[in-house]
Amino acid sequence: MAGGMVAGLLERADGEWMARKTLEMVEIKSVTMDEAEMCRYYADALRALGLAVDVREVTPGRNNLYARIPGTGGGPTLALNGHVDTVPIHGAWPPRREGDLIYGRGTTDMKGPMAAVLGAAKALIESGVKLKGDLVISAVVGHEEAVARKDGPRAYIEDLNAGRTKADRILIVEGEEDIWLMSMGSANFVITLTSDKGGTHTNNTPFGENPIRFMGELIGAVNRRQREMDAGDRHPLAGPERIDLGVASAGDLYNRTPTHCTLIGTRRWMPGKTVADITAELDALARPFAEAGRLGFDLKIEQEREPFETPVDDVAVKAVIAAAERVTGATPKVVGRRIVGDANLYVHGTGIPTFYYGASNHTAHADVEWVSVERIRRSAQVYLAAAAAYCGVAE
Repeated sequence: MAGGMVAGLLERADGEWMARKTLEMVEIKSVTMDEAEMCRYYADALRALGLAVDVREVTPGRNNLYARIPGTGGGPTLALNGHVDTVPIHGAWPPRREGDLIYGRGTTDMKGPMAAVLGAAKALIESGVKLKGDLVISAVVGHEEAVARKDGPRAYIEDLNAGRTKADRILIVEGEEDIWLMSMGSANFVITLTSDKGGTHTNNTPFGENPIRFMGELIGAVNRRQREMDAGDRHPLAGPERIDLGVASAGDLYNRTPTHCTLIGTRRWMPGKTVADITAELDALARPFAEAGRLGFDLKIEQEREPFETPVDDVAVKAVIAAAERVTGATPKVVGRRIVGDANLYVHGTGIPTFYYGASNHTAHADVEWVSVERIRRSAQVYLAAAAAYCGVAE
């Protein structure tokens, strides 16, 4: 009987309704820190489905939103989570639909997926099918831009720990039609070498004493460290660890020695290490060059995230894999990534197993951003089938 109910439930996923919701949301500009109108829209959309909405103020006008489709009891709670902010608009405008594709900033990252969540909730409510466990919808602000310092996800963590909202598993509705269940740890680092001699004419300073020489040697050491990692341990899902440089700066004039040499980069590491381990490693890598040049040394670690990995045999992961097989006819790939996301925060902040499954993500942040209506519909069906399997269906 439950199998027949689930089949009928999936048929109720209305792709055209979700397409309209996606386009309406994309027409609302909601760059990080300017999400107020989008928060109002999403709260109203949840209420229109008959759901009570807990509006959690993060900063004035910027709200996390929590809604719950209550179960009959006896089953675990699944939270479908996503963010309502976007990166800056750039060239991803104006919003429009062309056949199966909807274009505009936020279509894939991640208003299309958030429309899929609304579509899944609509289908479940209108079907009359009752889950045993609760299905919770959580929408957060402050995901994209560093200026927010992840205030929405961090508030969500506070609310989970305080019991304001709940989850036994968190499924972030972002990414490709893959099971993304592992991310490396990540931290930005700033290394500064400082000369107490001040700037001097390069003609009066042997190059061997120029602070730039030691910065160059440090860059070479970074390259050697990456080659060591390439030849060393590899995570089966995400490959080797990385150390990358994005900024190298020094000096203020072509014939003056610099007073400061700065390297800014990113270090990504596998589960089993912590940010403390990585801090010690970077210190040991860079400090000898400062000492060799009799230079001051400073190391700053910023925007650090510890790695996470949810087991592939986790009961909720297995439910989503089975749901994706049922909906798409193919077994989804199980992937890990070096990039980090909110799951890194949620797992370490709450201890709740977390992973991702989305409709699409490969045009995220691009000037031409789009999402497929059919993939939105399919992802809504996957969320429905996974909720039925994980939360249980009341006969």
